Amino acid sequence: MSEQNWTLLPAVTVRSAGFAWELVRSLAYPRAAAAAAEVVRLERRALDLLAEAPAHRAPAENPAEAPARRASAEDPRPARSAVGGDARSARGTGSGRLPRGLRSRLRDLRPLPGDTPAPAGWLAAWNEVTGSLEDARLALAGTTAADAALARAAVAGIAADERFLDALVRSAPGLYRDLRRGVAKGGRLRRLVGSVLQGLCATCCFGPLGHGRVEPAAAGGHTWAGHRERPRRVAYPADWVGESLQQRVLADPALVAGLVPRRRTWTGAVPDAVPHAAPFVALCDGSRTLAEIAAESGTELEQAAAALAVAVRRGLLTHDLCPPATVADPLSWLRERLPAETPRPDAHRRDVPRSDVPRSDAHRSDVPRSDAQRPEAHRPDALRPGGDLSVGRCVREITELLAQYPAASPDVKLALQRRVETLAGSGRAYDDRPGDRPRDDRVVVHEAAAGTLRVTVGEGLAADLEGRVPQVLDLLAADAELTRQRTNRLLAGRLGAGTFGLAEVLGAAGGLEIRHGDRLAERIAAIVRAAPPGAATVDLAGLLDDPEPPAAPVLCSADVMVAAPSLEAYEPGLTPLILGDLHDVALLTPWALQFHPDGAALVAERDAAIVRALGGHTALNVISRRATGRPPLEFPGPVLELGGVTADGGRRRIGLDELYVHSDGHRAVLRAKGVDGPLLLHNGEHDDTALHTALALPRVRRPDLGHLSRVPRLTWDNVVISRRAWRVGRASFEALGQAVGDRELLVAMARLRETHDLPVTFFAASPRERRPIHVDTRSPALVEGLGRLAATAERLTLTETLPGPEECWLRDGGLRFAAELRCVYLRPAGGSPASRPKPEVTDTCSPAPATRSRAVARYPGPADVRADSCSRVADPVAPGARAAHPYPWQGECR
Repeated sequence: MSEQNWTLLPAVTVRSAGFAWELVRSLAYPRAAAAAAEVVRLERRALDLLAEAPAHRAPAENPAEAPARRASAEDPRPARSAVGGDARSARGTGSGRLPRGLRSRLRDLRPLPGDTPAPAGWLAAWNEVTGSLEDARLALAGTTAADAALARAAVAGIAADERFLDALVRSAPGLYRDLRRGVAKGGRLRRLVGSVLQGLCATCCFGPLGHGRVEPAAAGGHTWAGHRERPRRVAYPADWVGESLQQRVLADPALVAGLVPRRRTWTGAVPDAVPHAAPFVALCDGSRTLAEIAAESGTELEQAAAALAVAVRRGLLTHDLCPPATVADPLSWLRERLPAETPRPDAHRRDVPRSDVPRSDAHRSDVPRSDAQRPEAHRPDALRPGGDLSVGRCVREITELLAQYPAASPDVKLALQRRVETLAGSGRAYDDRPGDRPRDDRVVVHEAAAGTLRVTVGEGLAADLEGRVPQVLDLLAADAELTRQRTNRLLAGRLGAGTFGLAEVLGAAGGLEIRHGDRLAERIAAIVRAAPPGAATVDLAGLLDDPEPPAAPVLCSADVMVAAPSLEAYEPGLTPLILGDLHDVALLTPWALQFHPDGAALVAERDAAIVRALGGHTALNVISRRATGRPPLEFPGPVLELGGVTADGGRRRIGLDELYVHSDGHRAVLRAKGVDGPLLLHNGEHDDTALHTALALPRVRRPDLGHLSRVPRLTWDNVVISRRAWRVGRASFEALGQAVGDRELLVAMARLRETHDLPVTFFAASPRERRPIHVDTRSPALVEGLGRLAATAERLTLTETLPGPEECWLRDGGLRFAAELRCVYLRPAGGSPASRPKPEVTDTCSPAPATRSRAVARYPGPADVRADSCSRVADPVAPGARAAHPYPWQGECR
């Protein structure tokens, strides 16, 4: 393996599940599932005996039975049985046609009478197996009834649990309303609880934020006050609430005249972007109010306000009351900058009289109201339309509601959500149609919580994170670099030779597909095919060639899970260390550190490490719009405000119209007017597109092994690169959808497990769904969810649950919780030393050398590219030194 240059940031974010594994396991039918497995085992033995029945002269085949016989040959499952099984038509065991009663017994896999014309040995074996099968079916009926009663009690308890209801109203208000109105009952209630609970227990997305630190010289361990302790909780409005408030800002005559607009995505004039408003857009430079711009351009204020609203909506302009996308709390940011509120002269005509205010004063908006006079947010008379209030009052009231939100009961939270929605003045964030699965677009308020979990990543675990995990990342980084180079050549071939504006390239790259690196995937696939049949694990250590170092820096994060009963029990090189999700970005963010006492210092430490890893390369940060309730990422370097606005006013902003791509037909390089040297896009939140992949830093991904129907667990020593996986077609799940009742469902699931050798629990992912679901094959509620998921795609990917509940180190008494360590890894470009002099970050351009570097000379751009420009990321490269170019010319040394 090549020399390691990876840097592991010492700060670690610890993510955990908000609910214990025991809750989702309470929905299981353990005894019934075991009985169903026994039924399937005995059915298989009976079918084997049926296939071994001695051949006798059979009568001419009845044409009506031919289709059934042909179908049984393709699928040797019994036709409908007592528990929904299939039994194929029986073969004749005598010299003539068997009586209908005997054929029925063979078809249903039941014992035969003692005088049946068949060899005595075969008949005895058949009756023994089928007798046991009938006993197993009876046992299945009894255990199913007993387990169902326990599961119903568990569902009722969970549906009444305050913590579950709190999580439900926060993540899926529509489902919470269904539950409270009594719409969800019986089987529907079970499906609702199961679909929500599996996500709360099996994924590390809903727990409070914890923190850790890598300290190789210290003993590993953790401290935790328990899963119920959350010292602090903060509520934030959903992204659509902020967008709605921005629409109101632009429509408020008292505010719009004083707005100070500036250009965002484009720095120059944009032809036809805002019809008949080119002079107006040209004057939006961030130094004049809208009223001043209207007067200077000879435009009516109303017309200028309308043009501003259109330009903001199209992403061309922003203004001084538009919160940056990267701030954690945009509502507080806006409230601090809104001017002091003045009474509205026409408010008395629009205010709704309120029963708790004397009627003589109810129409006056300037009458102060005490807290005693103010109605509670959950009372119907408080739901006054937000359009009747000024923006300042709406923002202030929403802020007050959010302050009440974390400590409120679920019912009050639902009322607070409705009031926030009303104040924002947008369309409904939810619908009243019943549903079984949560949808993020129904969320009105997001909530973040501080946990008490503190982890010390010490000794052996730290050694593996710093030593063995980077060996795996080297393989993935080389594969990512190959993908980037191949896709870049594809883009260059599409463009041909020349210099093209990035806007033009965006159109030309339409329909272009990413050309993935396939060397690693092909080599691993060959190793998997050569493994012994049924191998559960394949260790890749020593079987792969040393990867080539990437020609560009690599920034990534890995969600790592430890499969051990405790962190103190970790054994380096032996304890499984599972690589979960991989991200092509340094996910040590202000959002994740918002409750950390040294959060600002840790972000500064991260930025300094990123600058060192970038070396002489310039990363262009693409600031996207808020879309998930969390702020987009922002790292050192210039920014392209594509949908979002940077929070750093001194940051070098590059417009879309300043970016261009120079191509020689074989290689495409991104450049910007006024910036010396090539640029590499960086923002891990963007979708995988060919253009972004071709012009960005390497994007670390696992090798694509989708063409293999079954993949064993792939490891590098004790580091699990990927879990065991199965790819199963839709037809295999059809029996789940056809099953009637819990018994048939459990037997159908047991058959599916037997056919594909599936574990008891796994995750199922569909290409049409954003998140996988956890499936416990002993739980009819979760098996039903699997059947519904299978209907969304031609094939599902099933992945083993690793670590399982027994291997979870985070425990609160007898309760076990899933937990993962989010680790940030940085690597400089290949051929560069791991340790570099630390460049200084600055907000002003540093003097550049008088002559252009060779890299710049090879890519002559438009005449307005200045030789004395800089990227504001780092000081110029020392004389005689030059960073390795991410796309070197042939013959040029890397």
